[in-house]
Amino acid sequence: MMPSFSRSSASKLDTCDYALQRLFNDVIREFDCTIIEGYRPPERQIELFNAGRSRVRVSKHNQSPSLAVDAAPFIPGRGIPWPKEATYVKDLAHFYYFAGFVESRARVLGVPITWGGDWDRDHDLRQAFDDLVHFQLEVI
Repeated sequence: MMPSFSRSSASKLDTCDYALQRLFNDVIREFDCTIIEGYRPPERQIELFNAGRSRVRVSKHNQSPSLAVDAAPFIPGRGIPWPKEATYVKDLAHFYYFAGFVESRARVLGVPITWGGDWDRDHDLRQAFDDLVHFQLEVI
């Protein structure tokens, strides 16, 4: 059976720019995933910044429609494979594999994105800050 978004994921994706909606509606046809967040109110952004979970006070999430989406791989019966100590490497691998799939589909669809695991888009994954669920639209 082909994966599909839950109502919650679909509603969060609906807060995003049409290009991100088109991309992730294409991704879900072949790769089960969940949308964690699209539009994010500015006060929530400040909370994340103050908690050290974001490096910016103003994000592409804060625009409406949102120019960013947080999405993660989803494993039926397990949910999001957040890295746990005992299975850390394999759990983490799910996020990198998913990002590669999303980036590949984005290229095919002509949707310019940046992933939070390769901010400068140089394919060198050594980053000062990893945000493996973050994908943002690059407005050219």
